Amino acid sequence: MGRQLWGALVLSLALLGVMYYGGIEVPLDQDEAVAREIREKITAPAIEDKIVAALDRGDVDEARLYAELATEYQRPIRTDLVERINAESEPGPAAQRNAMEFGVGFFSGEGTTVAGLAGAVTSDLTVVGDVRDLVHEGGLMVTGQEYDELMLGLATVGIAATGVTVATGGIGLPAKLGVSVFKVARKAGTLTAGLGASLGRALRNAIDFREVGGVVRSAAVLDSAATRDAASRVIRRASSGDLARMLGDARHIGDIAGPGETVRLLKYANSAEELSDLATMSSRFGRTTRGVVELTGRTSLRAFKQGVRIAAVLLENIWAFVLWFGSLIAMILTRGLARLIVGKRGRKRRAATVSA
Repeated sequence: MGRQLWGALVLSLALLGVMYYGGIEVPLDQDEAVAREIREKITAPAIEDKIVAALDRGDVDEARLYAELATEYQRPIRTDLVERINAESEPGPAAQRNAMEFGVGFFSGEGTTVAGLAGAVTSDLTVVGDVRDLVHEGGLMVTGQEYDELMLGLATVGIAATGVTVATGGIGLPAKLGVSVFKVARKAGTLTAGLGASLGRALRNAIDFREVGGVVRSAAVLDSAATRDAASRVIRRASSGDLARMLGDARHIGDIAGPGETVRLLKYANSAEELSDLATMSSRFGRTTRGVVELTGRTSLRAFKQGVRIAAVLLENIWAFVLWFGSLIAMILTRGLARLIVGKRGRKRRAATVSA
C-alpha cells in the first residue's frame, strides 16, 4: 500500500510537470478569456501610468478616458491623480479648452486631441471640407503633379454622400461620417499603411478616376449641384462591397466612441478585417475601447487568449490539485480495502472447507 501511495504522488507530480513545461492548455470560452486578460493587464498601476502621461502632455480627455476605465473595472487609482483630473475638468476651463481645440480642428481640418479631432471631423462633414480637398488634390492631378489618390477618392465619395444615404446590404448607411473619419485620420497620421492600402483598393473599385476631372472642374467654379451630380456619376460601386463595409465599420465605431476617439483607434487597424474587429470590440467595450486595446494589446476579441494552461489553473487553485491527488489516494485505498475484504472472505471460505 505504501509503495502505491508513493507511486501516486510521484505520478501526480510528474503529470503536473509535463503539463507545466509542455504548455498543455484547455480552451476557454470568450467571456472567461477576456475576463482573465483584463484582470492581468488592466491594473491600477498601468492605468495610472497612462493618466500621468496624458496629464503631462495636457491631454485631459485622454486622462479622463483612463479614469473611466479604472472606474469601470474597479481599479482604484491614486487620490492625487483623481484630484488633478477633477481640477483640469472644471466646467469653465475644460469647456474653454475643448471649445478652443474643437475650433482649431474645425477650421484647420486637423487636430491632436480628441476635441480637436472631433472638430476636424465635424468640419469635414460639411461639403466644404470635401470641396477643399477635391480642388487641392484634383488640381495637382490635372496639372500632372503628385497627388494623394486616397484623399481625392474620399473627397469624391464624400461629396456624393452629402445629404444622401448609401445603401448596403439592405441597411441604410450614412457613409459621410466614415469618409470624414478616414480623411482626418489620413491627415493626423493615424491611418496605417495597411488599412490605407485596403481603403485605396476599395476606392479604385468604386470610383472611375479617369472621370474625376469633371468633378474637379465643377467644384472649381463653385457649382455645388453640378459637383454632386458629377461625383455621383463617377462612383460605380460605393453602395456595396469593401468600401461600404469599411465606411460602415468606421461609422459604427464613431457612433459608439465618438469621432475623435475613432480617428485615434484607426492606428490599431492594419487591414479592413482588423477594422471590423475594432468595430466588434467597440460594441463590447464602448467609449473605453481604446484604453482596453492599449493596455491589453488586443485589437480583436479573437485575439484574446482562447486557452489557459492546466498547470496554471491547478497552481492558482491548489485545492484542485489536492482534490486531484486525493482522488488518486482514495482510489488506491478503496482498491486496497476491497482486496483486503476479498482476501478475508477467501480465507474464511478456505477455512470452512478444511474444517468440513
